[in-house]
Amino acid sequence: MLSTLKVLESIQEAAEKCILATIIQVEGSAYLREGTFMIIKENGDKAGLLSPGCLEEDLILRSKEVFKTELPQTVLYDTSAIDDAGWGQGMGCNGMMRILLEPITETLHASLLSVKEALVQGYAVYHEKELFADYTLKKSSFEIVDEDLLSNISCNLYRTEEGHRFTYYFTPPPIMVVFGAGEDAKPLVELAVKIGFIVKLCDWRPALCNEEIFPNVHEYYIGSPSQIVNLLRISESNFIVVMSHNFSKDQEFLTAVEKYNAAYIGVLGSKERTRRLLRNMVNQEQVTFPIGLPIGAQDPEEIAVSIMAEIIQKYRQYDGN
Repeated sequence: MLSTLKVLESIQEAAEKCILATIIQVEGSAYLREGTFMIIKENGDKAGLLSPGCLEEDLILRSKEVFKTELPQTVLYDTSAIDDAGWGQGMGCNGMMRILLEPITETLHASLLSVKEALVQGYAVYHEKELFADYTLKKSSFEIVDEDLLSNISCNLYRTEEGHRFTYYFTPPPIMVVFGAGEDAKPLVELAVKIGFIVKLCDWRPALCNEEIFPNVHEYYIGSPSQIVNLLRISESNFIVVMSHNFSKDQEFLTAVEKYNAAYIGVLGSKERTRRLLRNMVNQEQVTFPIGLPIGAQDPEEIAVSIMAEIIQKYRQYDGN
């Protein structure tokens, strides 16, 4: 899920005790699937969602007991009821959801932060929980794995001789590469980070491409367009937006990225300008322009929404979701 990084980052900044709430089993239909998790803080704040909002308040109440006992607890919700008396809250979700509440100990806290760092670096992480017969937690583990092995790893809850085992893997979030640190890049970068993309900002001007102006960016690349491209390690998980508004720099950048198989390359600008930019490119068809879904966007904030909507659409097609 795209929000994985944001949820993990919330524990890094938390000063109070926290609980990790994870969906470990779903039968029937549900808003979200196994492996989805959220953080519940002792002060009642939370990061992430496990439902459209019908379970979270009850989970916060149940967490109070977990904070006191410091013992994991598993909760079963039946969301199939069609009246307001059941957990379906009149929604008729027609499913069952089992959720594990774990106190975030020092060990788990360190593991989750390691998962976050691994994801930022582009690595996948395999996670396993061993459970007793009554679904209470026995132990858990995290292991960095090659993405090539992910197809052989099941994400499920299944029986063992001593109880149950839950397996899940965290996959790296998609990467957005933004070439051009102008004023109109600010709302795009902010929105991309909020959604859950790793954002790499690129520009030849260090006075513009820095943490002071773009505090939420994960990585900054400064240099000539060709130098930057050589450092980026572009792959199929990269979504590239070219928006420096400098014709020669944009052209140099596009020529340099042409040899890579990025998931998406979009150029901000008029059709005529972009056609001139692409004259030296062999694979012009791999470039999307005009960039963004046609929603009639005008100002930078609206344009950012249209660009992110198109990129999410492409990401879902690429990701198979």
